[in-house]
Amino acid sequence: MKKFLLTIVALMSMILVGCGKETQEAESDGLDIVTSFYPVYAMTKEVSGDLNNVRMIQSGGGIHGFEPSASDIRAIDDSDVFVYHADTLESWAGNLKDNLTDGDVTVIEGTDDLKLERTNGLEDFELKDGMDEDSLNDVHTWTDPVMVGEEAINIAKKLGEADPDNAETYMNNAKEMQKEGQAIIDEFKPKFADLKQDTFVTQHTAFAYLAKRLGIKQLGIAGQENSEEPSAQRISEIQKFVKKYHVKTIFTEGNVSPKYAQVISDETGVELDELSPLEVDPENDQSYLDNLRDNIDTLYQRMAEESKEMK
Repeated sequence: MKKFLLTIVALMSMILVGCGKETQEAESDGLDIVTSFYPVYAMTKEVSGDLNNVRMIQSGGGIHGFEPSASDIRAIDDSDVFVYHADTLESWAGNLKDNLTDGDVTVIEGTDDLKLERTNGLEDFELKDGMDEDSLNDVHTWTDPVMVGEEAINIAKKLGEADPDNAETYMNNAKEMQKEGQAIIDEFKPKFADLKQDTFVTQHTAFAYLAKRLGIKQLGIAGQENSEEPSAQRISEIQKFVKKYHVKTIFTEGNVSPKYAQVISDETGVELDELSPLEVDPENDQSYLDNLRDNIDTLYQRMAEESKEMK
């Protein structure tokens, strides 16, 4: 009996080793693609489909202020393709592309061909000597479904240049994503147009492109980075605004402390609700655009409630 059990164990070990080898071989097929953070990962993964191995180096926190570790740099250096969002967001990535030790790595900047707009409040700012005009641009394009589609097209085009045999597949996948993103806006824009409330308050200004697309306005407690601390004057201004314009909700972010939003909530009685800028992996089974659609629906439902209370 003991000999029989040993034989069974040996056979099972052989099967497991074989399966592990097959899995390794399956994972090594196609390109090895490294991405910077969740939105870029999600777009690249959808464009790539099952053809390549796609992973991200930053999934546990926001991209603002992130610096890659030595192992992150090594993973990028060992990859076939590295995809990031924008030089002005991931400045380390912009510097890295000129310093990769392996010349075979294809580096893709997702927003390279996108037309970015200046950050709210900096529209009339005059450039000073040595300043890069791009540094004044708002990079939060990934919260707008239409611009997500545009970035997907850009990634597909450049991925196709690196892998011509699959260029048509990449572009077809990107076009489907673009079509779906436009459909979300087509669904919600008329709904927002019927609302009396046209302004929403967020923890940081990550939704300017989305707000413009939907014909509404965003008021942020902090600025472009969610780690910024608002001044006492800024908090006072927002408190006055929410009282005057019947704002009932401040939208916070799941991975950032809501302490300043809570201060305003305690003072004015407004409720807190979550509106994710999707800078981190939501860790669910939905597609990126499905998560983005849920965001927009949450925003609509809250603003619709506020509209009912307005005269």
